Amino acid sequence: MDPIVIKVPSEQVDELRVALLDSENTHPSRTTSEYEAFRFYCGEGLIIGYKSGKIVANSSGAGGLLKRVAQTLERTDDDTITIGSDETGKGEWLGPLTVAAVALNEEQAAYLRSVGVMDSKDLSPRMIGELAYEIEEHSLAIESILISPSSFDNILSEMHGEGKNLNDLLAWAHAKAIEGVFGKINASKQTDIRIVVDEFAEEKTRLKIGEKIDLETVELIQMHRAESVTAVAAASIMARDRRDDWIDQASAKLGFELVGMTPAEALQRKELEDFAKVSYLRDKQN
Repeated sequence: MDPIVIKVPSEQVDELRVALLDSENTHPSRTTSEYEAFRFYCGEGLIIGYKSGKIVANSSGAGGLLKRVAQTLERTDDDTITIGSDETGKGEWLGPLTVAAVALNEEQAAYLRSVGVMDSKDLSPRMIGELAYEIEEHSLAIESILISPSSFDNILSEMHGEGKNLNDLLAWAHAKAIEGVFGKINASKQTDIRIVVDEFAEEKTRLKIGEKIDLETVELIQMHRAESVTAVAAASIMARDRRDDWIDQASAKLGFELVGMTPAEALQRKELEDFAKVSYLRDKQN
């Protein structure tokens, strides 16, 4: 079987180690590298925790225990709802820019973290698809914004003419996705809601989100490495899944494989504007 891998914030690694130590049928072992925080034998299996927050189990039994213990780390007694948003495709010439927002309660966040939800950049395409299904099944609401390559070029050109840049487009798209999720969740007035986004163009992002949602009543957190928050990690997976699906469908429609195509090969295609951010490709040629 494939190893079971989850990711927890690095500051929770020791908390997880203590929780595993308190579990039945676990036996600590000496670490074998400077990168390891702990090792536990569990029956015939092994659980290795790394200082980075990556935790690996090599058997179904060890993996089951790891998932159960990991769920206890994020579960709290409050009813806070977290809306996280993230994007993918902003720096790639191939395919669309996609932004997704996901709303989770504390129980959903704990479950999704335990089944391997983490920053999509750390996941294989197969895991992206599997975890996207889990997120769809275990979330309060999901919203995604997809900007096709041709639309991206047109919008960015217009923004440049207005003295704006890519960050203005990202701030708008994040605000739009967050607004969509916010409108779908049925939160009572007593429910605390927080919005978490990655730290970029802080004032522009706050302004755009504030046009959609009253930030006097909802907490907005802009932070470095926001994917450490489960809702943001879930959003990164959904954004990546939507983009990957678009590229797969475009490949089928065009009759040739887009994944793996080089910029030079793309420029030879008459259908270039159907699948590529042409402005990015031209920049690569200059």
